[in-house]
Amino acid sequence: MWSRRSTRKSKRISLHNFSAGFAAFDILTLIVAGFACVGLPGGSAGASPQEWQIWAIFFAASLQFGLAHIFEVYRTSSVLDRRHVLRRATLSFLATFALMICIAAATKSAESYSRLWFFSWAGTSTAIAIAARALILRRIREALAESAFVHRALSVGVFCDPLHPREIEGETRNEEVVVGYATYADLAELADLSDRIVQEAIDHVYLAAPWAEIPNVLRHLDMLRHLSTRVFVLPADRRVMADVVSVAKFGDRISFCGMEEPIHGWNLWFKRIEDIALASCALVLLSPLMAATALAIRIDSPGPIFFRQQRVGFNGRIFELWKFRSMFAEKTDAHATVQTSRGDPRVTRVGRFIRRSSIDELPQLINVILGDMSIVGPRPHALATKTDGRNLEELVEYYAVRHRVKPGMTGWAQVKGFRGELDTLDKLRNRVDCDLYYIDNWTLLLDVGIIFRTMMMVLRDSRAY
Repeated sequence: MWSRRSTRKSKRISLHNFSAGFAAFDILTLIVAGFACVGLPGGSAGASPQEWQIWAIFFAASLQFGLAHIFEVYRTSSVLDRRHVLRRATLSFLATFALMICIAAATKSAESYSRLWFFSWAGTSTAIAIAARALILRRIREALAESAFVHRALSVGVFCDPLHPREIEGETRNEEVVVGYATYADLAELADLSDRIVQEAIDHVYLAAPWAEIPNVLRHLDMLRHLSTRVFVLPADRRVMADVVSVAKFGDRISFCGMEEPIHGWNLWFKRIEDIALASCALVLLSPLMAATALAIRIDSPGPIFFRQQRVGFNGRIFELWKFRSMFAEKTDAHATVQTSRGDPRVTRVGRFIRRSSIDELPQLINVILGDMSIVGPRPHALATKTDGRNLEELVEYYAVRHRVKPGMTGWAQVKGFRGELDTLDKLRNRVDCDLYYIDNWTLLLDVGIIFRTMMMVLRDSRAY
């Protein structure tokens, strides 16, 4: 049963017309601004353009038109996307004038150019093009919120409720206007869409269906192949997308990415640079303190200066973590079968001080340089660490997700107050939840904030012992 939706939207906006209009405006702006700047003092001899200036103006207009297509400035699907348009239009104009400079330098003709005219022309034309776009796009958004639209749409639910018109209009930033919606209980009813699409001049159809029925819906779309319209098929259950990161083609198949690295691409490179730079500087600046700590440990009690212990790192790989020894040598626990507690008799006098001030963690800067650890990340736990007599993985089912990034010398859990002994299940869950928050929301700025807060906590933290 079809329900027609009354709407006051009546003015259609053509994306193709706007794309063509922006292209024509850019060319006209370059030409007019180029000739207008000729009259500036030093622009040329008199107010008339010289021959080389005329050639330069029309060459720049042609060059910008080509570069704009490379940068997809006039792509119709994104022509109303303010961020996309302004960023890429700016890049195309800057690239145009940068290439002009390179060409002039390569042909050794730069000396004949008026620098005042050239840079005035470049600045004026770019500013006008970008400012005009920003103003036009703002007016378009205002019109879309009131009485304009880009596409007419239908919302259909197959074996389920259709998407609400407000959801479709909201997700498309009011570019769609839903003129009707219906629920089908049989896939054969999809054939009825043909007449509706023709009568209502429909551009887009949104088909919602249970996840299990999606393949059947796609097969029945052959009923609509003769129509020039776009059909979107969506799973009715929102939870499906919680398990799908992205969708892409894989040859002649469809690929659902169910999981990806939390830090990847350039971000992975930036984080590694951050680690190497900070760890190197810290080792140099703190070397006198580390030397004094080593001497104090040697004088305080017999035994090695460093304590090495196996920990679980990135992707579950085992590595050897370095610390200054804070316990009596004969009482050290290489496997951490017993967690260190407040007033632990195994800890030496020097050990209490370096643990309270976190100086015992400084040798882990070597782990950072070697790539086993990061400055910021989830704190690595020893292999035999237990809470309530049970392994950590048994108590928190998603515990292993912490290993999707490198372990850190400090982390979000530590600065949020979940540092110290894991003697209760609540403490463990809070720490793991903080670690997962860090993994899901990582940015370089977050790392900087954690490092700064850690430095403040070193001066005073009642949970350090």
